[in-house]
Amino acid sequence: MRYRIDTERVDLFDVNIVIVMKVSLDREVPFEDAKKAFDQACGLHEVLNSRVVIEDSGEAFYVDNDEPHNSMSLTELSLEDLIYENERKRFKVDDGEFIRAFVSNEGLVFMMHHLGGDGKSLLYFIETFMNCLTGRECEYLPFRSLALSDLPKESKLPFYYGLLARSWNRKWQKDRKVFRFNDLDDAYSKFWKDRKTRIETKRYSKDDLEQLLKNAKNAGVSLTAYLITDWIKDTDAAMDVGIAVDGRLDGNRSMGNQATGISIRSRYAPVKSFEDNSREVFKAMRRKLDDFRSRYLVLQFIGLLDPTLKDSLNLVHAGCFQSKTATKIAELLGYGDKVKDISITNLTRADIQTEYGDLHILETVFVPPVVSYAKNVIGIVTTGDVMTVTRHVCDS
Repeated sequence: MRYRIDTERVDLFDVNIVIVMKVSLDREVPFEDAKKAFDQACGLHEVLNSRVVIEDSGEAFYVDNDEPHNSMSLTELSLEDLIYENERKRFKVDDGEFIRAFVSNEGLVFMMHHLGGDGKSLLYFIETFMNCLTGRECEYLPFRSLALSDLPKESKLPFYYGLLARSWNRKWQKDRKVFRFNDLDDAYSKFWKDRKTRIETKRYSKDDLEQLLKNAKNAGVSLTAYLITDWIKDTDAAMDVGIAVDGRLDGNRSMGNQATGISIRSRYAPVKSFEDNSREVFKAMRRKLDDFRSRYLVLQFIGLLDPTLKDSLNLVHAGCFQSKTATKIAELLGYGDKVKDISITNLTRADIQTEYGDLHILETVFVPPVVSYAKNVIGIVTTGDVMTVTRHVCDS
């Protein structure tokens, strides 16, 4: 195995890049059984049996790893305390640590570094885990990511963006540095010294969810657009909203970061009805989603940048690297003081089964990471009849 870390390179040096899911079951699972199933599930996903290396050229790769460091343990901590304890402990992807799992009083908690995959990837891992737990046969799943060469031809960047990327790469050569994992360790120490994140989760019952869906349908918009409108309605200024999008082109169920994203800028107009405002939000979303250039713009452009420049953006954000060029580019790309007001990932209805033999998944809580270019991150997932919406914020 040797896969170049390409469009997902900005995840490598981010100091807050862990996806969290808590799964509530209808009964407790003995730790020994859960640990056995976890080890089996890890063995079935290629990326979880790899590690990350940074070469002298500055390129980084996933390579084969004979001794993965994914783990499962017991905990009595609440979900928020568990996140607090783990967010400041770097995932050692250089040793092959992509997932930490926990059996808690609240359910099963899975924490995954974004280089292990996106939100859907973690759902697919949970499905593998549940199948192993109940003795079902599972297939081996190779690693998949979105390399530049994999992106649709229709998403090719306008000529100007190529010129801009090459200009930035030339300017970066003066300060260019190949960062190592000890630089990331220093970034973690500095960034988390006086910070912590907090979460707020709202649970929507079957009746609540049906009413929301009915309201969105009557307005002629998606549930995501309806919720965004509700979140921006009490603000006077225009809001920058980032929306994560599944980038899978073939519906594969492999683990790997295959997410892309769009952004919209929207201001709530008090003179219009809530429904009219939601239709404006939905229209802005559809314009981006229906245009392949807009849908894959971020991946296409970021993919053109020097890999070490991408690393520097996160280190500038963490406050442990100074460079005139890197700082300016970080500001322009949203890694500085001006970040996205809201960043949303809606996994919609979880694309996995809820029934596994005599075990039943009751609900799932999804906590996306507060990445360097966002400050209010919202994770939405529907499991069975329950939708949970979790807001994840980093306090400094």
